[in-house]
Amino acid sequence: MSSNTSNYNNLPLLFGIFNLIIKRSITIFGDGGHNLKSLKFNNLIVFLLIFVLFISSNTVLNANESTQSMQSKTYTDHIIFTVGSKEIYHNKQQYLANNPITIRQGVTYIPLRVLAERLGLSVSYDNQTKVAKISNEEIELRFQVNRAQYQVNNQGITSTHGIPFIENQTMMIPLRTFVTHFNMRVHPELKQNFVHLYWSTKPVANFSVQPATIYAGQTRVTYIDEYKHPQNFGIVDEVWEGKQEVFAAPGTYTVTRRVKDQNGIWSDPFKVKVNVLPEPQPPVAKFSTDKDQYLIGEPIIYTDLSYDDEDDIVKRAWTNKEPAFFSAGKQEIVLEVVDQHGLKSTYTKKIVIKEEVLYTSEEFYPLFIPVGQKYLIAGQNIISYPIINYEIENEEHTLYHSNSPESIRQEGIYYRGVVQGNGRVMLHKQNNRKNPVNIYIVATNIYDEPVEIKIPHIGMAGPHEWVTTTGKLALARYFDTFAKPNQKSVILEPGERKVILPEVSQKRILERQTLSVYADLTTSLPLQIETVVLDRGKDLFEHLPLLPDLPRDGIHTRGTFLYGNRSIRIGEMVGDDAKRIVFGDRYEDKPVAGIDQMTGEYVLNRGNFGVLYQLKLERVAPESIILVNGRGGYYSGAFLVNNEVVMVTAGSHLLNSNEAAVLYRTGEEEEIVDIVFKPASGSNLPINIVIQPLPEKRH
Repeated sequence: MSSNTSNYNNLPLLFGIFNLIIKRSITIFGDGGHNLKSLKFNNLIVFLLIFVLFISSNTVLNANESTQSMQSKTYTDHIIFTVGSKEIYHNKQQYLANNPITIRQGVTYIPLRVLAERLGLSVSYDNQTKVAKISNEEIELRFQVNRAQYQVNNQGITSTHGIPFIENQTMMIPLRTFVTHFNMRVHPELKQNFVHLYWSTKPVANFSVQPATIYAGQTRVTYIDEYKHPQNFGIVDEVWEGKQEVFAAPGTYTVTRRVKDQNGIWSDPFKVKVNVLPEPQPPVAKFSTDKDQYLIGEPIIYTDLSYDDEDDIVKRAWTNKEPAFFSAGKQEIVLEVVDQHGLKSTYTKKIVIKEEVLYTSEEFYPLFIPVGQKYLIAGQNIISYPIINYEIENEEHTLYHSNSPESIRQEGIYYRGVVQGNGRVMLHKQNNRKNPVNIYIVATNIYDEPVEIKIPHIGMAGPHEWVTTTGKLALARYFDTFAKPNQKSVILEPGERKVILPEVSQKRILERQTLSVYADLTTSLPLQIETVVLDRGKDLFEHLPLLPDLPRDGIHTRGTFLYGNRSIRIGEMVGDDAKRIVFGDRYEDKPVAGIDQMTGEYVLNRGNFGVLYQLKLERVAPESIILVNGRGGYYSGAFLVNNEVVMVTAGSHLLNSNEAAVLYRTGEEEEIVDIVFKPASGSNLPINIVIQPLPEKRH
């Protein structure tokens, strides 16, 4: 029984003592008269005094019991503040605050930082806004000097316990406002100038489940311990519910974990839902053709009907899938599909090719091969076609051409030049160092006023082992931005040096990998640009002053070229017979001249790599085809044809002069065709653009 209860149980004893006093008084003084009345009055006073003493005694006992009860409960943390002192004791360890604990108008104020740090909270203070922020993973509090309103996870709350203030450069906040949000118990002992704080720090039973995709009866589940404790206490016990190494059936399962720390405190339950999928099934390969029998040269329409239970077919491999066949007999077409688990399925279909001829191969491919795809031609015939002569209108658009040396063999500055107004950066490099490298495009403001740089178009590809692939993809991505130019801009203060294409320098280029970049820019004043190569992990601006200027390699182009754009208009009718336009041959299409600004030497851009060609065919005959044919070997690039990007080729490249890729076909009426392109980095020149009539269609 508690002392409080026993005190109330003594009330009958007090009343008994009072009655005894009354009876003894009657016996001594008789049963009447003034003396008896006085005695009763005196006894009443005595009783009231005894009752007051009882109540007071009970209150003191309650206070003592409260202190003992608070201390006897299981708490992991106990802080003692001494009012008027900087000393605080956290679990008997002394710490010093920046300012004493203070009482103002009955409100206890504590230094914010010292208490927040004892709870493991991060603390920051903004001198301009006078806002202090304390936070952990679950809660964020913001207090502002001299304002009663504060924020808890961005929700405004008004304090009823006082207002934060600054004293001795220390933010003081109301104690009870703070403890409200951290499940703390406050016990004041103001007669001794003590304020006690008690709280328990719970462990956190976090865990995760791997792998992300789990299949019934198949996947072995790994449980990753992500246990946390603010005071880094260890685990002495744990309880799991629903934990299985292999889940036998599909469905959604809940796995729960609770842990107990070294103080005997149990965590809240931590739950993870595990989605268990049915055991994966192989994909199903299937396709159809629009017919079972075809004429020689008749187009075949294939419809892929393959499916997968997870809709995740990662590979399709066709055998003998031809758009048409050019010999009679039976043909067997095979499709194999593979899903993400490596499970496979194969489907085979046989069709019959009759003896009758609809189209020869020479007629079929120009008519039916998709734009961007290639087909075999008689390469020697192309050079017999008449050349369409043209006049070039050179346009000022400064080309910063950084290709030589193409092979990266040492750290250094690979080119330096000045660009003003409209300009273009062209970069094409292959790493031949053992170390991974980064390439930086660094701009320096050489004037005494700010320079604005706008970068409306950028295309980048790589790092990649295939040189021609990087040139093609960089061009395709560059042309993609024509439809929606970037709004990116950079400001350089006088004398400032900055990396202006950070997406380039973020690429780690391994040995034998190539990186290609095309970027248009506009500058308000002349700007110095440098191409810098540095081993990965090194600080650019620390090493830049020590890097050497590197010479050209004698093979590839390096320089600054004033005329980086060329416009060509062809007004005559083309396409009514076979003709060709030659680019990059050094004769019909002469090289652009420029200066190597690192050495001052005169240079020619052989092949005009990086130069933007804008070709307008003002009259293209109906039922015509426009092809590109490489004459120098491998060619892989991209063209913008009537504002549509066409890759040459989609999924491959032109291997030699006996292949041509389709750029465009006209319809039943004469058309204007605009073709924008650049000779692609990593490819060989010259190229021919061929315009010729289509074969007659038959039904």
